[in-house]
Formats: sequence, C-alpha cells, structure tokens
Amino acid sequence: MSLALLFKRAIAMWTTAFMIWTILGTANAVVLLNRPSPFTGSDFLILPSVLEIFTVYLEVWQLILIIVGLLAVIAGIVILWVKAPKREMNLKKQLIKFGSVALSLVLSTHICIMTGVVTTDYSNVLNGYYEAGFPYSFCRSIICRGIPEPDDYSKETVDSVLSYIEEKRTENEKTENDDTPNIIYVQLESFFDVSAIKDITLSENPIPYFTELKNTCQSGFLRIPLIGSGTANTEFEVLTGMSMDYFSPGEYPFIMVLKDNPCESAASILSGIGYKTHTMHNNTGTFYSRHKVYPNLGFDTFTPIEHMYDVEYNSLGWAKDKLLKEEIIKTLESTSEKDFVFTVAVQPHGAYPTEPTPDEKSVTVSISGSENDELINMYSYYVNQIKETDLLIKELTEFFSTYDEKTVIVFYGDHLPDLKLSESDLTRGDMYSTEYIIWSNYDMYDSISDAPDTLEAFQLTSYVFGLVGIDQGVMNGVHRYMSENENYRDIMSLMEYDALYGEKYCFKDNPPKASSMSFGVTPIAINNVSISGNLLKITGMGFNEYSVVYINGKRYDTVFESESSLKVQNVKIPENSTVTVAQEATDGTIFSETDKYLIK
Repeated sequence: MSLALLFKRAIAMWTTAFMIWTILGTANAVVLLNRPSPFTGSDFLILPSVLEIFTVYLEVWQLILIIVGLLAVIAGIVILWVKAPKREMNLKKQLIKFGSVALSLVLSTHICIMTGVVTTDYSNVLNGYYEAGFPYSFCRSIICRGIPEPDDYSKETVDSVLSYIEEKRTENEKTENDDTPNIIYVQLESFFDVSAIKDITLSENPIPYFTELKNTCQSGFLRIPLIGSGTANTEFEVLTGMSMDYFSPGEYPFIMVLKDNPCESAASILSGIGYKTHTMHNNTGTFYSRHKVYPNLGFDTFTPIEHMYDVEYNSLGWAKDKLLKEEIIKTLESTSEKDFVFTVAVQPHGAYPTEPTPDEKSVTVSISGSENDELINMYSYYVNQIKETDLLIKELTEFFSTYDEKTVIVFYGDHLPDLKLSESDLTRGDMYSTEYIIWSNYDMYDSISDAPDTLEAFQLTSYVFGLVGIDQGVMNGVHRYMSENENYRDIMSLMEYDALYGEKYCFKDNPPKASSMSFGVTPIAINNVSISGNLLKITGMGFNEYSVVYINGKRYDTVFESESSLKVQNVKIPENSTVTVAQEATDGTIFSETDKYLIK
C-alpha cells in the first residue's frame, strides 16, 4: 500500500494494490475450496498445464463469472488512473516516507524470522500459511526459490561425503547382484485404503487385491510431501531420491529446475547399467512439463495419453487406468533388455463430484452421524474409482506371476485424496502418509516383516535398489549408507544443492545428460494416401484420436477412423504435396510425427 506515497494519483495506486491483494486472496480461497494446499507463486508457472482441466474443478458459468469480474476490475482501475484527482507532492519527502516504511518492513520481518515469531518451516505448506498468513507466505513463495546454498558448501565437503559412500560400497561389492529384474513402478493417483477413515461404512472392500497384497508382500506407509494435489512432487522424490523439504513453499522442481536441467534419477542410473527406461501417463504429456522433464531424467521413451489406444474415460473425463496393463506389457515386449517402467495413473483424480454420477455403480457408502449428501456423493464416486484401479493391480500381478522374466512391481499412492479429511478422521497413518507395496514374481526378500513400517518417498527407490542388488547413484548412496548419521538431513541438503544448483561436484566431471527420448513404443507411419474428390484418406499404423494431419505444413481437422485409418474432408490437394501425421496435445504440442509422404 505504501507505494501510493510515490504517486500523484495516490488513490489510484492504493486501489490498484488493494485490488491485487483482494484478487490474490480470493484466488487462494477458491484454490482451497478445490484442493487442500494454498495458492502459491508456483501456481502461475503451472497455469498453462492446468488450463484444460479447469472445467473439472469449476463450472463453465463460474469461469465466465471470474473472467467478467477480472475484466470489470481492470476496466475500473484503468478509469481510475485516468480520472482520479492528482495531488501536489514533494517527491523527496515522499521517498523518505516510503523508504522508512520499506526499511521498517524489512527489519521487522528479519527480526521476526530470526526470533521464530514468523515460521520458515513450509514442509507442511498449509500449516505454514496458517501460521504466517497469506501475504507473507505468498510473497515468500515468489521470492524464495530453489534450495538455499548450505553454509558449508564446498568441493571438499561434497568429496568427503562421496569418499565415505565409496568406502562403504567397496565393502559391499561382494553382495552385488548381477541378475537384476525388470522394475515397474505404478504411482497410483490419490489412492489409499479408505478403511483407515473413521465412521465410514462400505457395502464391500473396494480394494480387495491391494489389501491382500499388503498381507503377502513387503509393505508399509510412504511419507509423501503433499496432500490432495501436486502429483509431480511425489514423482520427483521417488525418481530422484531428493526431498521437497529444502525447497520453498509450493515449488514444483519439475517446472522450476528439471524442465531445463538434466538430473540423476532412477532412470538414468538404470540406463547406465544396461536397462531400457520407460515412463507412461494416461494423461496429457504436457502436464507439469513432463515431455520436457523426462528426457532430463534419462528416460528412453515416454508414452502419454496422446500415444495410447482404446482409452475409456470416467464421468469427470479422466482416463481409466485399466489400459495401463497393456501399455506396460507392450513396453516390456518392445525391448530385449531389462526394463524400468515408471507408470503414473490418473483415474481417481479429483475434484470429486458432489452430485451423483454414473460412476457410482457398485460400492455404496454411508457415513455415521452425517446425512451430508454432497460428502456421501464424493466418497461414493471415489471408492468406485479406486475399485477399478484395484483391478489394474490384480491384473498386473496375475500377468507377471507367470512372466518368463524376473519382475518387481512397486505400487504406491502419490497423496491422499481431497475428501475433506483431517488428522482426526484417520485411524492409522496421517495426512501425509499413503501406502506402498513391493511385489515380485520371485523370492526377492527373506521376510515381509523386514519392510520398514514407514519410508520417506525419497527413500523408496533406494530401498528397492537394495532389495534387487543395485548400488549406483549419489542420492542412493546417501540414503543407503548415511541415513543413520546424525547429520543425515544436512548431508541430503548439501548433495541436493550441489546436484541441482551448485557446481555438480558429486558427479566427478560426469554430470547427467539428457536422453534422446522418443514418444510411445508403437511407431506411427503412413503407408498410403488416397484422394477422392475433396476427401483425403490416409492409411498407416499407430493412429489414434490425437492424430492430426498436416498437408504442406498446414494443420487440418482430422477424422479418426481406426488405428490404421484417418481422413480429412473438404480439402483441395495441389500436386506434389507432402502429408504428415502428428501426435498432438490439445495445446498444439507435437510429440511425434511421421516421415513426409509425397503425393504426386
């Protein structure tokens, strides 16, 4: 508000500042109605990724009302800047006043931080916002980015950590396993065991196979960095072995750093020992900039929904998870090497509808002491979604139980669903705990009771690597050999900073490099192009609903007929034209494209 001191039209500047904070505060309220984490500066960066799913969370009339309201505010402010009266002002005096206000703000904030009056702990972002308030917390999310440089950061301190890890690895060389298995991760969107919720009654257990596996496989709780949203941050911790605790509130490392910088990950480590590495997600490939992040994590292939076939959708428009089984099998069978497949499912994604939907088919829900129909409808929708995801778990384990290659599958939830839960609603675990299961088609561990009761998400891959006999990677070494060290967390912060923002001493002059990632494992190709009047018909392979025809570089509306047939209507084709087919996201991003086909 003090900026108004520097303007002749002070009321216009004051009103502008007031409206900006009013809009930000309102945005935070709307966000909190639809997810259990507040509005942060990072949300502006992911906005392009989430525009197409706004209608899942907001009605069309609400979006229109928001747009009209924003336009009205902008118009009002513009008129105010033109019409508001000017005042006489002594700029020197006003600068002194403004400087005094600014200095007092900086000093008081610094003192409050140093004395602990204002929190700097945003490991639980929502609690941090509640403790420090929205204005301070939101500003902090914009100003403070990335991991701060540790006080003791130097090549010597990094080398001392590496030397200790290498010494321990030398002692363990004889236990290395050369016969390592295929490794499949299935990150289950918003998936958790609803039997942990108090006062809820179900007509049946919606996840019987997951429950059975918990009793027959190594399993436990997985500590994750968020609630209700932010899938990519759990993904980040699992793949890199790095913790979100050292980042600023609301940050998304995928977008902030990994979109433009290669980083060591489970994929790059396994690729270095001869694995083929794949990832897939039954959602658009541009979400959280995954199409740019995954090459920097070392993946060989990425299969987004734009490269999937026979996709079915639920009533909210999320792709059903059952197609992932065939995609995983197809991916393994596309190579002769051992495979690492990282799968991100999406079906049980929110926001959960407060009105009955066609998805509420089988499992019925009642909530003790509550006749809140909206809440019951949310739960009914959710449990019927995870019931179908549970079938994917069953079908995957049944198929790979007779597979002729050693295979390990790791199932885990990325975060709790946004079902208006609180800590007091749970009989076990907490709001930052999901569950993990490690299944295999061979005897890979002595006892299921040996599994840790609780693993941090950033420790999961290191634990799996230990079970299968893989001992490469910087963060894997930190977790495997230094987790009992009293300075474990400081060491993690040191190595994360060095790997992501520092001089990369930990890689010893061999930093990670981006892979030449391709999209999908089913190639798309044009076999023939025929013209009948103004109708262009293309036959080939690998087509789906996301296939788009380009003629001489110009995009044309395309009709999908089958995986081998597309057509373009009402088009005139000049001689010697070239035709290509591209797999294209709804925002126009092209993932792959056929060779040019010349029409003579």
